[in-house]
Amino acid sequence: MLPRNPIARDTAELPSSSSPSSSAKTRPSSRKHKPSKENDPPSDHNIIVPYSPSHVKSKSPLPPRPPSSNPLKRKLALDTIAAENSLPATTDSGVKVIVRMRPLRKDKDEGDPIVQKISGDSLSINGRTFTFDSVADVEATQLDIFEHVGVPLVENCLAGFNSSVFAYGQTGSGKTYTMWGPANSLAEENVAKEQQGLTPRVFERLFARIKEEQTKHSDQQLNYQCNCSFLEIYNEQVTDLLDPSQRNLQIREDVKSCVYVENLTENQVSTMEDVTQ
Repeated sequence: MLPRNPIARDTAELPSSSSPSSSAKTRPSSRKHKPSKENDPPSDHNIIVPYSPSHVKSKSPLPPRPPSSNPLKRKLALDTIAAENSLPATTDSGVKVIVRMRPLRKDKDEGDPIVQKISGDSLSINGRTFTFDSVADVEATQLDIFEHVGVPLVENCLAGFNSSVFAYGQTGSGKTYTMWGPANSLAEENVAKEQQGLTPRVFERLFARIKEEQTKHSDQQLNYQCNCSFLEIYNEQVTDLLDPSQRNLQIREDVKSCVYVENLTENQVSTMEDVTQ
C-alpha cells in the first residue's frame, strides 16, 4: 500500500509491504495412485465415509523421519498432517487479518462514523458484523500496532520463517501512516518516536535482536547478513526503486530462493540508517 516495498533478508524473507500488491507462494505436489476399491467413490454421494487409518496406509521405501526439535517447525508439521488427512487443524493459520480503524479527520467534515468496534476481533459497519483476527480501534497507537504485529513478525523471521506485512485500504485510509508514519517521515529523519510507523520500528527491532543473538551465541560465531531492496508494483509492472531505470522486472521462482524478482538491486544493511538512507 506504500509506494515502497522494503524487503530484508537474514535467514528468511523479512517484512515487506507493497503499494498495490504482495504475493506468497505454495508448491503443489502430485502422486499417482493405483485404483483400488478403497478409492472408489460410494454409490450414494450422500454417504460420508468416515476417516480410518486403514484408508491411508501405504508402504514407504524410507524410514520415518524423527520429529523436529524446533517447536515452530513441529507446529507447521502438525498443520500439514491435519490438512492432508482432511482433519481440522489444531493451530492458527499463518495468515492473520488485522483491521485498524482510522479516526475521522478534524480538518474535514466526514459526517458520523459508520464503523463501530464490537470486540477485540469484530466490528460493525452499518449494522453488519464482520470478524477478523484482531481489530484495533481509533485509540490504538503506533506502538500498539507494532507490539501486536511487528514484534511477532521479527521473532518469526529470526526463527527461520518468511514473513511479510501487507497493508490494504482505500486512498486516505491510513496505510502510509501505519506503515511509515506521517507523510513527511519518508523524507525527514527527525520524526517523533511516537509517530514512527511499523516499518522503521520493525527494522530497529530486527537489528537489536540480531545483536542480542550474536552476543548470546558469541562462542558459536553466529553471523547474520541482511540485504534490503525496494520495489514498486504498479499496473502489474515491477520497478526497482533503488535503480529506477530497471522497469518491468520479472518475478521468478526456484528451489533455493523461492519467489524472487530477477535483477532486483539488493544492498547489504546492518542499521536502520542503512535502510532509510
